Amino acid sequence: MDLRQIRNLMKEFEESKIHKIEINEKDFSIKLEKEDNKFFSNPSHAPATSFVESVQMKEEGLEDIVKNNNYIVKAPLVGTYYNAPSPDSEPFVRVNQKVIKGDVLFIVEAMKVMNEITSPVSGTIVKINVKDTSMVEFDQSVMEIKE
Repeated sequence: MDLRQIRNLMKEFEESKIHKIEINEKDFSIKLEKEDNKFFSNPSHAPATSFVESVQMKEEGLEDIVKNNNYIVKAPLVGTYYNAPSPDSEPFVRVNQKVIKGDVLFIVEAMKVMNEITSPVSGTIVKINVKDTSMVEFDQSVMEIKE
C-alpha cells in the first residue's frame, strides 16, 4: 500500500461513522481509531483538528509541545525508533547534549523508509523516553528538550 492509498483510506475513515478499523495484509498493517467527541462537555477540551489534519501536520514537521518548560518531541508516525544511523555508529544525541534547531535527533523506520526526525528547537536533551530499536506509536513522547 503506498502513501497515497493510506491518505485516501484515512480520509474515507475520518468521513465515515466507523470509529475503529484494522487492516492486515502480508507485510503491511494499519489500525485507525477515532476519539469520540461526545464525551467532551467543554468545547475547549475537544480535539482542535481532525485525525487526518493531525497526521498531515505531523508529516510536515514536529509539533512543539511544552511541558515543565521542556519541549516534548513526539513520534510523527508509527515505526521502529533508531537512535543512530547504523548499528555501529554513535547515537545522534545523548542526554545533556546540546542540539540546534534542525539537528537530527533520531530515525523512525516505517515501511522500510528511514524518516529522520529533527529538533524543533535549540536546547539541551534532558530525557530520552525510548530505547533503541523499540516500536514507537504515533504521537508518543520520544524525548524532551530544555530550551
